[in-house]
Amino acid sequence: MSSDFVFQIYFAYVQGLSRRAEVEAINGKRMPAMTIFTMAIRYIKDHLMCALKKQVPNIEQSDVMFVITVPAIWNDGAKQFMREAAVAVRRFIIVVTIKP
Repeated sequence: MSSDFVFQIYFAYVQGLSRRAEVEAINGKRMPAMTIFTMAIRYIKDHLMCALKKQVPNIEQSDVMFVITVPAIWNDGAKQFMREAAVAVRRFIIVVTIKP
């Protein structure tokens, strides 16, 4: 992940992360932040499941509880944004907790 991309996500947070927030790529193309976060969460979940299946071949997604933590200093809108991004990754339950 490029440092420019990480900065853009942080900048979106500083501006007030919301459903309408957008992230601009280096090439100038804009994309909804919700799409970016949802894709990232889905990728991490899928990658984790592949790694787990190598170690525990019979494991099912329903055997795993996924937990996403968010910093306590995030404003309520940013916390809600993460909840919505997590819910958008369907077919399993995600618990979003606040991390001190």
